[in-house]
Amino acid sequence: MRLEGKVAIITGGGGAGIGHAIARRFAQEGCAVVVSDVNEAGAQAVAAEITASGGRAVALRVDASLTEDVQSLVNLAIATYGRLTTVVNCAAMATVKYLHEISEEEWRRTIDGCLTSVFLTARYALPHLMEAGREAGPSITSISSANGVVTNPHFGGYSAGKAGILGLTRNLALDYGPHGIRANAICPGLILNDTSRPRVQADEAEWAGNLDCYPLGVIGTPEDIANGALFLASDEAKWVTGTTMMIDGGLTIQSPEAVMRPSFRRRWKSGAVHLTPEA
Repeated sequence: MRLEGKVAIITGGGGAGIGHAIARRFAQEGCAVVVSDVNEAGAQAVAAEITASGGRAVALRVDASLTEDVQSLVNLAIATYGRLTTVVNCAAMATVKYLHEISEEEWRRTIDGCLTSVFLTARYALPHLMEAGREAGPSITSISSANGVVTNPHFGGYSAGKAGILGLTRNLALDYGPHGIRANAICPGLILNDTSRPRVQADEAEWAGNLDCYPLGVIGTPEDIANGALFLASDEAKWVTGTTMMIDGGLTIQSPEAVMRPSFRRRWKSGAVHLTPEA
């Protein structure tokens, strides 16, 4: 088992997407996990799924942008499993508007959900990662986004938060490398799960345009990201730190306009204000 003996906290793990897939994949490889999410029922369901399959998991309702919640998350990992070796940051928040339409409250909520959450988990997990020691292979993996490297119209707050993750990840790698702690980020492209797939595929023209954005001609799945996160958390990646892993089907190797989903491109060219996300 590739993660035997490791203990992970996973934020944003209670939905149907990336965090859920990572929690499940880690548990399959022997990792004990603490699944957290603002959706308590979702987090509990994921933990129950893992334990029913023979894995080790507990769950907690956590808003990863709140200090007290993150402290409780770290404390639960220590109380339950005795140590902490691995952090995976999947929590996020998106406000999709022109910047002049975003309220200060929406801006703060977006930055807190995307970036402050990563700071807080690192801040309170790092003493325990250092205590675990180099031989435990401690690591922090944060889910950024292709929008942290390129962007789509009206994603200013989200792109700023996701780009900030990349800078913070490099600094974590630099400052804590001497302690044997590795820090890396993953930038996914468009990911489909059981919840989003019917909505995204409902418009055939839009769906075809989405496929055209990707050189591989397919859209990613949560499991694609989970496999990357598994590698980064494993001892196979013991000399990998400070990196950004692009798991995006080739999206970001293209020119900026080519990466835009069709509906985004139309709004951008027309100058239309976009107040609600479509996907």
